[in-house]
Amino acid sequence: MSGDPVTMLLIAKGVETAMSGIAANKAGKANQMIANANAAIQRQQAEAARAKSDFDANEIRRKGLKITSQGRTSYAKGGVEIAGTPVEVLGQIAADVEFDAQTQLYDGELAANNYLSQASMSEYEGRIARQRGKSQQTSAFVGAGVSLIGAGFTSGAIPPVSNPFASTLSSRATSPSGYYPSLAGPQYTTPAFASGSYTANPNIFR
Repeated sequence: MSGDPVTMLLIAKGVETAMSGIAANKAGKANQMIANANAAIQRQQAEAARAKSDFDANEIRRKGLKITSQGRTSYAKGGVEIAGTPVEVLGQIAADVEFDAQTQLYDGELAANNYLSQASMSEYEGRIARQRGKSQQTSAFVGAGVSLIGAGFTSGAIPPVSNPFASTLSSRATSPSGYYPSLAGPQYTTPAFASGSYTANPNIFR
């Protein structure tokens, strides 16, 4: 067995195939770990985007409140009554400030959702990589098993499997009567017109 080159080649091929399957499975695990790590980072980036937008919105509101307060103070020092046009001006300033703050929050939410979508995609790709590694390992083990079985047959370690129906099939193949009933039956004579001895009756069409 050890000196048979065909057997040794089949064994080597089987071992190599099995090892490639194990390597593919490990690669799938590693790729999933990387993908999950990326997803975790992207989720942190989503939270950071939300936090930044909250901070920026609050800063916009704080600055807007400062501006309106300064306006009220200026009106008061100038002896202007806080009514009519001054109220409209201050109200418009406050509305603009709140619009800018809401825009900042909206942009932050868009950025956060983008990061979360990337995280979901990373996790999906990780699961696909893991499943691909498992499938490749299974296929490799099957191929290795086939090679090792072939080595067993080649070396004689596994005896050939005989077909118990081989003799029966062989006898029936050489003897059609084993499958079909006898075709012997009543004999038919050849009609006269087929042998050329038939004479047509000239009065048959009258």
